[in-house]
Amino acid sequence: MKKILFLPEPHSTLSNRLGVQLEAEGFCVDHPKGEMAQWAETVRLLQPDVILMEVMPETYTERYQLNHQLKQDSVTENIPVLLLGHASADSAEDGIHYLLEGLYAGANDYLRGDYDFAELLGKINTALRLRTSMEKNKVLADQLNEVNEELYQRNIQIEKELYIARQLQQSLLPAATIAVDPENEDAPMFTKIHYQDEKLRISGIYLPCDALGGDLYDVLKFRDNAIGVSITDVSGHGVPAGFITAIFKTSLYRITHQEHDPAQVLFHLNNELFDIVKTGDYVTSIYMRIDMETMKLECAGAGHPYPFYYNAAENRISRLQENGTPLVWVRDIPYPKETIQLQPGDKLFLFTDGVSELRNPAEEMYGEERIEQLFQQTIDNQIPFFTDVIISDLSDFTEGAPLMDDISMVLIEAL
Repeated sequence: MKKILFLPEPHSTLSNRLGVQLEAEGFCVDHPKGEMAQWAETVRLLQPDVILMEVMPETYTERYQLNHQLKQDSVTENIPVLLLGHASADSAEDGIHYLLEGLYAGANDYLRGDYDFAELLGKINTALRLRTSMEKNKVLADQLNEVNEELYQRNIQIEKELYIARQLQQSLLPAATIAVDPENEDAPMFTKIHYQDEKLRISGIYLPCDALGGDLYDVLKFRDNAIGVSITDVSGHGVPAGFITAIFKTSLYRITHQEHDPAQVLFHLNNELFDIVKTGDYVTSIYMRIDMETMKLECAGAGHPYPFYYNAAENRISRLQENGTPLVWVRDIPYPKETIQLQPGDKLFLFTDGVSELRNPAEEMYGEERIEQLFQQTIDNQIPFFTDVIISDLSDFTEGAPLMDDISMVLIEAL
């Protein structure tokens, strides 16, 4: 049975008659006891389904204060309040402004003093449906808040795990072995120097577009006075690509300590990854080995963008051409090898397609031609650390737009 709390005006003759009519319609009608100052507490205790508040112009202020108090209380805020006017007041010079003010005070609806019982009954049923709807919405909102809170906590946990995973992936990159002097104007801002002696310097940059990336480069030092350099790009990015880079790193380290020939390194890497990676992803890569006694460089590629090679003696930039099938595509496939003799001043620039395929807001691609032109300008102007130069140029080209792919670059310089 629905409960109605009727708040009559003092000395009202409406209370008893209206109570009889509503009870005949199946409602339980109650009247507050005590002074109006106690009515708010009465509403809290009785928890009626609807409140009928009789209002006269001379008393509306204190009743609207009560209504405002009820709407500020989380226990009573959703109880509908219907204002009942008086015909004599409605026809006065000021009309029914006092009832309209009641709506501003938080009442749900009002009836002019000339209402009939059928109209009142319709308003009550509408208010009941509204409250039922509000209660259902509140239940749904509470459930949604619980789900949102759960998702929020899960997202925090995922972010923590991704942060740890990113730190682990960052540890796969070669360490920066040369500390950069911040007082040196020629020192790089972004580039990390991974190897340097009187003959050779190897530096690089890695910028992932997600928490985990699919790019990886490495600089390996061997006991026979040789240096290995690799750059790798896993198709896609994110968590799957991050896992594959970790697998690649492990396999590369083990295989390069068993095989010296870059073509054989890629052959065995391909077979090993072919047996492990079942996600449909593939890997492009370049592996180089430099004999530090002879400065002979051997290079093999697996579907990766061709490196730029600057021959200082000829003052000419060319592309290393020997390249094979990306890793994981086909098992037991041989890889070609290319050999060059490094001379002082020679440079090799290795990069992933996140550099050449980077697009600006106009959807123009950066392109390999820009890379070659900038490489030549940097050499002509004797600007150190080309990787820093190209990062600045990429930033200008994209106008600060976010990366859509991972970026890795390695610069090998014969000194």
